[in-house]
Amino acid sequence: MNMKMWMMAATLAVAATGLTRAATVQPSPRDMTRAVKQFLAEHGDLCMAKYTWPRDVTAADRDAHSNDALQLPVLERLGLVASTQIPLPAPAVAISDAPASAPAAAPVEPDRRYSLTAKGRRYYLQKKRTTLNVHSEPVEHDADFCVARLSLDKVVKWTPPEQVHDHLQTVARYTYKIKAAVWLSEPDARKVFPVVDRIIRGAGTLEMTATVQQQNGKWVPVLPGQ
Repeated sequence: MNMKMWMMAATLAVAATGLTRAATVQPSPRDMTRAVKQFLAEHGDLCMAKYTWPRDVTAADRDAHSNDALQLPVLERLGLVASTQIPLPAPAVAISDAPASAPAAAPVEPDRRYSLTAKGRRYYLQKKRTTLNVHSEPVEHDADFCVARLSLDKVVKWTPPEQVHDHLQTVARYTYKIKAAVWLSEPDARKVFPVVDRIIRGAGTLEMTATVQQQNGKWVPVLPGQ
């Protein structure tokens, strides 16, 4: 066999192998739909990373406009949490050099402790979550405050499968339906939860992703990095 014929044969062999591989490993729309539905059944709750209760809001939190400082007073007005004042420490007794006519310092707004009410506990779901602390160490959480649930609208597309950790893997893009807590219809609630507001508004149009992997001949959802 001359060089030209050998190269042609090699090219045809590679092409045939590629066609065979594509025919055997490409997921079908049905595969992707099933896998993304499974992913959302397991991970479709939209949660707020409020793992522990009660939660304290301090003057520093209010100055920094932290999420809790903005969100918890609104949740209290909606009946989901109730707050109590955290007593301020007794001031130290000291002789002041200030003249008697000096104006009094502005009163400090007391710290507040927020606890879930019976209504709020309906949204505190048992959800196993692992996050990283400031030292990059894993921290496990048993529950979270969740305000909506996503379900599949349709799978839009997915990436060509690639080998990852000895498994073929692809990333599916999908649109979703959402069932949000009734109280999220309140403008104040949507204002202090802007990400939730965007997700609610994006139902049916905004695309999200799910990682899908081939295991034992089936396409199943996995969390990124698994």
